[in-house]
Amino acid sequence: MRPPRMVVLVACAAFGCDAAGAAPQGSGTSDVAVTRAAAGFLKGQLHAHTGNSGDSDTDPAEAAAWYAARGYDFVVFTDHNVVTEVAAPPSMLVLRGVELTQNLRTCDPAPEPGEACLLHVSALFVAPHRERLRFTVGEGLRRVELYGRAVDRALALGGIAQLDHPNFHHGADVEILLALAARGLTLLEVANEAIDSDNGGDARHASTEALWDAALSRGARVLGTATDDAHHYGDAARVRARGGVAYTGDRGFVMVRAERRPEAIRAAIAAGDFYASTGAVLDRVELGREAIAVDAREPCTFEVIADGRVVATTRGRALRHDPRAAAAAWMRVRVTDAAGRRAFTQPLWLR
Repeated sequence: MRPPRMVVLVACAAFGCDAAGAAPQGSGTSDVAVTRAAAGFLKGQLHAHTGNSGDSDTDPAEAAAWYAARGYDFVVFTDHNVVTEVAAPPSMLVLRGVELTQNLRTCDPAPEPGEACLLHVSALFVAPHRERLRFTVGEGLRRVELYGRAVDRALALGGIAQLDHPNFHHGADVEILLALAARGLTLLEVANEAIDSDNGGDARHASTEALWDAALSRGARVLGTATDDAHHYGDAARVRARGGVAYTGDRGFVMVRAERRPEAIRAAIAAGDFYASTGAVLDRVELGREAIAVDAREPCTFEVIADGRVVATTRGRALRHDPRAAAAAWMRVRVTDAAGRRAFTQPLWLR
């Protein structure tokens, strides 16, 4: 994991990148592979940056056009401590958001060697707010309180709170996630598709998916998202040419079952009527107490996860499962396609 660009309390950090040397992902708008949602779903982005973040050179209108060219129905720009206002392309909604960015050299518990306290919460679907947002850290540096104040601010802005990349510099553990869920956190980035987000964890740190399952099993009602955290768009090739790593997009997204209206999208996200994806596309998602039905666009592996354990595996284009077969408190489905891309349904709470 590379060191952060900045580790002071400012609105400038870059998280969400493409692997060095990877094939460019849409440095322009021609020859773009477009992934579209099934009927009744909208393709959306819940974490993306523009030139208003200070670590991206892309004009907000250009970033919006980039997402529109890739079949997105809506995007929430989450610039660092500023709400970006930009006219939407004709085919796409641009919704207000902000990343509440706290970058500190130290906090409690202290960061591991070579790391920092990069604690980020996104406020999605916020009310109009044009002034720059600043945090007052206060006397304490406890991680749970730093994160908690950000969740409080997200709610005060009228937004839905999302915990960003919990494994980036190992910012949050399950105890923090449980405390934030009790405080009003709704969303967790299970798949922040940045090279340094460390979604998979390691021998000493749980994966983000395992973190989610652990919190669910201890009673947290938290929904999982997949996001880009993109910073580079049409300039991606130029960034690579000068030896940098391009933080590109269209890698993680949500498919939301809603009408194409801002209030309907927000309501569906809050209610969990969506699935998260790193590229696998589902044509049907029905989760009920007596039956689960999930259909994929191409042959996939379906795994039914109950109380954190895989209890059923099916291969093909469709899953049909009776949730009553396992005496579980909650259940969800993970879908993996032939290319290794995944989709994650939201939990079905059974008691």
